[in-house]
Amino acid sequence: MITGYKLNGVILRQISILVFFCLSLSFLPVKAQRMLIGFKGGANFTQASVTEHFSAFQYTQVPEEDQTQKEYASIFKNSAGTQFGIVASFEFNNVFGLSFEPSYAQYRFGYNNQYKWESSEVLEETFEVAYDHQHKINYIELPLFLKFSAGSGKIAPYVQAGGFINIMHNASKSTSAEIIDEAGGSMEELTGDNNDVGIDNLLNKYYYGLAGSAGIAFNLPYVRIGLDVSYRQGFSNITDENARYTDVRSSNISFDVLDDIQLNNMQFSLVLHFPVNFSMGATGQGKKNTRYVVPYDMRRFKDEGKRGRRRN
Repeated sequence: MITGYKLNGVILRQISILVFFCLSLSFLPVKAQRMLIGFKGGANFTQASVTEHFSAFQYTQVPEEDQTQKEYASIFKNSAGTQFGIVASFEFNNVFGLSFEPSYAQYRFGYNNQYKWESSEVLEETFEVAYDHQHKINYIELPLFLKFSAGSGKIAPYVQAGGFINIMHNASKSTSAEIIDEAGGSMEELTGDNNDVGIDNLLNKYYYGLAGSAGIAFNLPYVRIGLDVSYRQGFSNITDENARYTDVRSSNISFDVLDDIQLNNMQFSLVLHFPVNFSMGATGQGKKNTRYVVPYDMRRFKDEGKRGRRRN
């Protein structure tokens, strides 16, 4: 497990390398350098990948069939989360660029498990409890991508590859129960109350991994509209191993304990980019040397307007 001190050192080294890399690229003799700033938002789906299972329940004698095992929902069967944030893209030419996309995102995932008691004297007397556990984790996401675009026309597909570091803001868990009681001689089905409790103390503060995305951009005169699909592959354990059993609620099977989990997250976003016009890479002074960001934009209309005035 990476401690907070070591992880901070790793983050600082990575940021230093990225800053140096960006500064080095800014001095390259590229044809055009342009910057876009904008907003993004959308929905996401999370898949929990378990590396090791844990339980608040222990058998005195292991049964032939263990029904207490947790069954995690697949990625699109989990409830959708949301994300929103800003986008800052620096394009060194019409193909290659960098994109920094800090966001606030909610990841949601869940699992089911159940417990069953059977009378050793009367087989028909049983007591079953089925639990549905739902988790919400709010992260501040800090992803950085290398961007590769195909063309600079009105429609430009692109792909991105990079990494991310997430900082947990807060987290909560809710549990609902369905109870089937046949021990009293008649079947009775009950639904337990939902609850929503904080679990910040049971999770690691930082979460990191690799990320990639693909999308299509529509270049309009004053804005670039993008449809983006991204995937984040987590590499670190979200659960604080040292805090797993420290919460007194962990002794209650309805609360349970967290497994060692890595999260994989797929995001669907609408992105709006707005051009920031400046003259990096241009020579001389004056408006005619300004580098416009959207390739298919105002320069053409300005040139046509000048030609029209000359004819008059």
